Amino acid sequence: MPSSAADREFAVDDINKPLTFSEKDKAHLKSYLWKCDCRLLFYICVGYAADSLNKMALSNAKVAGLTKDLDLHGYDINVALGVYYLGSFIFQLPSNLVLKKVRPTYWLSASMFVWSVVTMSTAFVKNAHQLAFCRFLFGAVQSGYLTGSLYYISYWYPRDEVRKRMGFFFSSAGIGGIIVGPLCSGLSGIKSPHLTAWQCIFVFIGMISGIWSLLGPFVLQDYPDTATFITEDERELITRIMVHQNTVVSNKKISVKQIKMTVSDYKIWLWTLIDFCANGATQVNGMFGPTIIASQGYSPRVAQALSALTNFMAFSGMASIAYVARFARGSSHAIMISNAITMTGFFLALFSPNNTGRMVALFMFSFASPQPAAHSPAWELANQQGNTKPAMAAAFTSAFGGLGPLATAFVYRDKDKPKFVLGHTVCLSMTVLCLAATVLLRHVLNRENRRRDQSPRDISGLTPEEIQDLADNHPDFRYKI
Repeated sequence: MPSSAADREFAVDDINKPLTFSEKDKAHLKSYLWKCDCRLLFYICVGYAADSLNKMALSNAKVAGLTKDLDLHGYDINVALGVYYLGSFIFQLPSNLVLKKVRPTYWLSASMFVWSVVTMSTAFVKNAHQLAFCRFLFGAVQSGYLTGSLYYISYWYPRDEVRKRMGFFFSSAGIGGIIVGPLCSGLSGIKSPHLTAWQCIFVFIGMISGIWSLLGPFVLQDYPDTATFITEDERELITRIMVHQNTVVSNKKISVKQIKMTVSDYKIWLWTLIDFCANGATQVNGMFGPTIIASQGYSPRVAQALSALTNFMAFSGMASIAYVARFARGSSHAIMISNAITMTGFFLALFSPNNTGRMVALFMFSFASPQPAAHSPAWELANQQGNTKPAMAAAFTSAFGGLGPLATAFVYRDKDKPKFVLGHTVCLSMTVLCLAATVLLRHVLNRENRRRDQSPRDISGLTPEEIQDLADNHPDFRYKI
């Protein structure tokens, strides 16, 4: 096994030349991927499902009596929903820089444990200000888990395997969504002399993720270089692949040049715009699904139970992203297809004359709207290289793109029941903008690939460190569409 990432940088000038694998190599790679899937991917997927439970706890607590008990009025609940995204935005970039210096094993587990404590503490708030503070704090401590997990996936898996694993990862949020409705409905029926129905929701959901977080230090490992659950042959093979792709990150070195490159790269801004618009529409079901269903005449407990069906649709959409991308021959086409279905759903919600049509619309955009929010990060990370830029790109896009739901939180107002014209119109507009940005980015990447084919660049005079700092500007690198 080569001694360090720095010793292996010689290979990055062959970035676009295909590696050749023997049958023995293929067997080692299959074994390595299986071990990573069963151990690392499974753990972070369950963690993300638990994160989904914690995020949706507030929307379910709302219909379980929280609004009445805390005497919430006007935009109080919208503020509580929205400040979560503000906290996440503020701490997103710092969290990923910390991940470069702190062991991922401890960082991801600690993040989960702390947000669990915050969720349980939310059960004991007394007014709107305390509720908003807890949700802001929840967003802050949870901010590093999503992008940290995406980055974690990217340096354990070869580039061509990342999208499929991200499909599993994002679909796990849908599993959390399926569980949360019936779970909260059951918790709402608990008769406790000490806790109300909505307090039970926060306490028990926080306990679930808290218990899971304690397993992290024993299950997760930091890097392929230091993993103890793979063989030396598997380690040597994955190291060769990662060096070839210029995605070795275990040296923990932060490249200031790659940070500047991330901020100034207009392609990153386009991915951020796609993520912003996609996230705005995606979170409608998570934040307001039970409220929308209850507005159609269902009781609170029935609305919570029925939300499992809309969340099942969201899970189905997320679980299919790898297959949709393969069918569509690329992430950009997959985003465009899901945008078209989402727009149809919002049109139906706006113009349907009855509750049945509006419920069908909810099922449609619950299925399709999460897909671009999953395709976009996978598409972006598949087109990043270097030891710092992938982490910064993921954090940058997730931080600014994650502000989309902050707008959504304030446009679904109780006074607009049952049609929610303002909310559906805003989300429809965001979906149209998402589609336009995807078309533009696709054009930009195709043009850059053609330029590199037609005008090769000589980098033979550069040092290995300078070649690594080229990241995706390496002349042999070609963008995936």
